[in-house]
Amino acid sequence: MKNPWLFAALSAAICVQAAATLAACATADEPGAAPPEDRNTPVPAPPATDGGLDAGDAAVCTKDCEYYPDECTEDALCMASLFDPDPSMGLDLRTGIHALVARSPNDGWLAGAAGTVARFDGTSWKPMETGTQHSFYGFWLLDGAEVAFDDPRRLYTRGLDVHADAGVEPTADGWSRFAPATIPIEWTRDIMRVETTWSHPGSRNLFVGARSSHPSGAPAGGLWRLRYSSVDNAFAFDSLTRNLCVVVPCREVSGLHGLSANEVWAVGPRGAAFRVTDAESETPTLTGFNTLTVYALRGVWAAAPNDVWAVGSSGTVRRYRGDPRFWEVYEDLPTTQHLSAIAGSSPNDIWVAGDEGTVFHYDGKAWERVKVAGLGGRRPRFERIWVPSPGKVWIAGQGALVSLGGKP
Repeated sequence: MKNPWLFAALSAAICVQAAATLAACATADEPGAAPPEDRNTPVPAPPATDGGLDAGDAAVCTKDCEYYPDECTEDALCMASLFDPDPSMGLDLRTGIHALVARSPNDGWLAGAAGTVARFDGTSWKPMETGTQHSFYGFWLLDGAEVAFDDPRRLYTRGLDVHADAGVEPTADGWSRFAPATIPIEWTRDIMRVETTWSHPGSRNLFVGARSSHPSGAPAGGLWRLRYSSVDNAFAFDSLTRNLCVVVPCREVSGLHGLSANEVWAVGPRGAAFRVTDAESETPTLTGFNTLTVYALRGVWAAAPNDVWAVGSSGTVRRYRGDPRFWEVYEDLPTTQHLSAIAGSSPNDIWVAGDEGTVFHYDGKAWERVKVAGLGGRRPRFERIWVPSPGKVWIAGQGALVSLGGKP
């Protein structure tokens, strides 16, 4: 592991560290124009006839073949039955999974493209009818209810009372369109898009990482907060980084995690990393750090207040160990693949996943690459990880959901 102070002295990177108190964010009365059309709805495909989707020559393994066996074994990650080459039998293999969250080992949820939602009961995954083809990038387990959305103006809920005048009948699985959240004008003006979400169990706040597709950037910043009021049975949406992203690199957020509802870590493009404290209050505090990289960071996981991991492009791994300014350069993970997700049950049980079906596991001593079985010629990008308990893991991504030995 490199000395971060020496690395900083040799590099041209200059740390910018800011701690600022955010002003309370008012929301606009008008919800703004309708959300943009969904950007990730797959076109239904005919059933595959060759044993896999678009297999052909790609079905012949030519690289790292030992990590992509055909048969499932106890030490390999194996596909769940939720996906099937025949879309009429299960989820389409081109369906991207963008959210993977849980209340307990027996109550897990995933959401993704084309209105996909499925629930895990401890034994198997069951798809749900949501009544929409809009993709879900955000998912919130709110007390006894669930909330899925691709934009705060287009919310779908299960377990919440829908306004009587909405004229919406729930699906057979209880999902229905909910009233739009109240939003500030910046969300519409800057053409923001949801990238990731995170909430602490029991919190009435969902933290939302976003990016802007506006050519001029995102003045409102990339970290937002969706709040639910049980009194009003309504949602409000506000920015947590308004006017501070000139100082702290927080214009876009790709990964979120925290150990409590009041301390949230966020990472993003160009090595951005910052911490939000008092995150549920009206005046949170934002602190930026130097991660000693310009590569994009896409996943973050907090093992402890002074032990936070981040992963990103080209196998980049960074670790925060309590320094007031710097993250540490970490070079012990042997890969150059783009990494999108990191999660664990403890510092001795950490999982990392990314492009080309790449997965690594850390046991507290060393990293070991994990085999992924049954993919044929496909090499999906893994984007989300859920670790229910030590020795158990679910990893999801582009047309894939895998677990160790294929077991729950």
